[in-house]
Amino acid sequence: MQTEPTDQNIQLKIEGMSCASCANLIEREVGKLAGVKNSVVNYAVESGTFVVDGPERQEEVMSKIQELGFSSKASEDGGESGEEREESKKEKIRKNFQQFLISITLAVGLFALAMWPLKGWPSPTLNHWLQFLLCVPVYAWTGKKFQLSLLQFLKTGKSNMNTLIGLGTTSAFLYSLFITAFTAKSVEWGLTQKVYFEAVGFIISFVYLGQYFEEKAKMKTTEALNNLLKLGAKTATLVTEEGTKEIEISVVKKGDILRVKPGGKFPVDGKVVKGTSSVDESMISGEPLPVFKEKGSALYAGTINGDQVIDYKATKVGEETFLAQIIHFVEQAQGAKPEIQKLADKVSGVFTPVVIVVAFITLALWLIFGSEPIWGQAISNFIAVLVIACPCALGLATPTAVVVATGRASLNGILIGGGDILEKAVGVNTIVFDKTGTITEGKPTVTSFLVDESEEESILKDVASIEQFSEHPLSKAITKYAAEKGLSLGEPDEFEVIKGKGLVAAIEERSYIIGNEALLKENSIEVRSDYGPNKVGSYIYIVRNQRHVGTFVVGDKIKETSAKAISEFRKQGIETWMITGDNEVVARSVCEELGIDHFLAGALPLEKSEKIIELQKQGKVVAMIGDGVNDAPALAKSDLSLAMGTGTDVAISASDVTLVKGDLLKAVEFLKISQNTLKIIKQNLFLSFIYNSLLIPVAAGILVVFGGPQMPPVLASVAMALSSISVVTNSLRIRGAQ
Repeated sequence: MQTEPTDQNIQLKIEGMSCASCANLIEREVGKLAGVKNSVVNYAVESGTFVVDGPERQEEVMSKIQELGFSSKASEDGGESGEEREESKKEKIRKNFQQFLISITLAVGLFALAMWPLKGWPSPTLNHWLQFLLCVPVYAWTGKKFQLSLLQFLKTGKSNMNTLIGLGTTSAFLYSLFITAFTAKSVEWGLTQKVYFEAVGFIISFVYLGQYFEEKAKMKTTEALNNLLKLGAKTATLVTEEGTKEIEISVVKKGDILRVKPGGKFPVDGKVVKGTSSVDESMISGEPLPVFKEKGSALYAGTINGDQVIDYKATKVGEETFLAQIIHFVEQAQGAKPEIQKLADKVSGVFTPVVIVVAFITLALWLIFGSEPIWGQAISNFIAVLVIACPCALGLATPTAVVVATGRASLNGILIGGGDILEKAVGVNTIVFDKTGTITEGKPTVTSFLVDESEEESILKDVASIEQFSEHPLSKAITKYAAEKGLSLGEPDEFEVIKGKGLVAAIEERSYIIGNEALLKENSIEVRSDYGPNKVGSYIYIVRNQRHVGTFVVGDKIKETSAKAISEFRKQGIETWMITGDNEVVARSVCEELGIDHFLAGALPLEKSEKIIELQKQGKVVAMIGDGVNDAPALAKSDLSLAMGTGTDVAISASDVTLVKGDLLKAVEFLKISQNTLKIIKQNLFLSFIYNSLLIPVAAGILVVFGGPQMPPVLASVAMALSSISVVTNSLRIRGAQ
């Protein structure tokens, strides 16, 4: 009986891609291979995922990628850790900047020889040869990938932005070399004695500068995964009959009993079998208050133990743990294909062959219908078409606007990952907020002290004197509140912690019970109604000498700028949501106070991301603003993600934008910058197309037909330079925009 082949997932690291159209080319061509059922290539993370009908297809896929001019290797063969992968990215960025510095230095030398102050020095012929010598390293070494892209285009007919750059620089270089090496013949043919070596230098230099900034933006995609991986413990303490021993986390099995000391990370998911403690689960819930754990309580990998030793049984290990699921989710979301592609890359696939056809048609028409000197006119116009069509302005249209916009934003405390992020921000019509650390301060604070006014100071001094000996976050909130009142504290005579409930103490012959309602019930203490629950927050009841004398309400204060920011979003017609791990009472209270349209309470990390997906399916363009590890899946899945700079490294690196000071008003400012920048980019693209498209017929000699002048390559070069200047000048307008 014959069985159907099992589908295989092939993960490849792909090198050599220079733009989104490179990824499109690989995706399309590999997808045509027999046995390849799905082909997805992600330019941002330089990877490809291919679903094939058997493992033997991997060699065929890799061979096709090599045939297209790129290199690949299986992810498992890469052997790179998160740190090695990050260092590899940084090295690529350094090389791009080094290539730019080399190119721009030589280009400046070429400019001095071609234009000023060394024009014609020491003689026209030697001057041209000196320019040639300076240009060769730029053209053949720093510009090697552009020339190889042109060769690949000639071989396969597939083009990208590098092809355009290779075409323009090669045309200018070869024409200039011919003028230099065969001066007499070029004069005989009537060619203009102008070389374009300096144009080659500046074109390649500016392209490298743009790619330098692009690579810096791309590096953020791996930072998120690296930081998530750092959350996990490296080893575990295994409890055996002989005692305890340290083991690698990779060998932990389900059913193993593990021990975690105070302050340690839980290596895998499990359930408590011995001990009680408070556990910091902010990476899951986003809430600052620790969660009390006792026998039978669930524990999660990556969360941090509090003040007591806990023994627990491993129930989920490896890829099954909750942390591993979050990592996988973020990785999958980051590898998803973005719907919006850069306009310049889209156009380049059509623009390049059209320009070549127009150039050769120009050459043929002038050879057939031109007047003497025929070759001079034909070749001059042929070169003029190629030079004026050189995509320097097209290549600068987006990078220059992005550089100016991100520079301005960074000075205002907004860190933006790249131009595609500015583009994504336009069209956002729904914003989802996390609560804790985003809308609120993210730390427990005493919001109310319910007590008789006459006894407020004495009770606060006693309680704070007791609480200063506890490490619990609620205790710290009380001692901070007392410090703000300027009280000097004493020391308790007796002090005992009641796990999960509070503490009992004595100070100067006054006995105190301080804790939750359960602790009061155990001691048969009646809660006074005027000091009972009537506000949102955590309640800490104070009992002095067996009588309820006061209550602290500890909550999470709303940031001062949150209300204004949410009001601004609503003025722009943006729908607002708050999704939080906190309870419904707190969530409703915050939303009513700030005027937030909708909320979802008690949400776990993956539930947050599921809500994002649900909103997207309704046709909404969703931005997510958060600050914790628990927000990472939702941040990765949203159309636009913003992280508070006061939050965790994982949330920051998983996001498109970081708001350094954690101020929601900066999110409002970012949207305004994005809208203005995209408008400038569109203007830049229009300007570059005006020069590259409308002037092509002029370069081809259309004006001559009507008795007008012919555009020599030198004027084509000037027009090309003007297009770049206009683009850069227009981009600089972003600095002064409001």
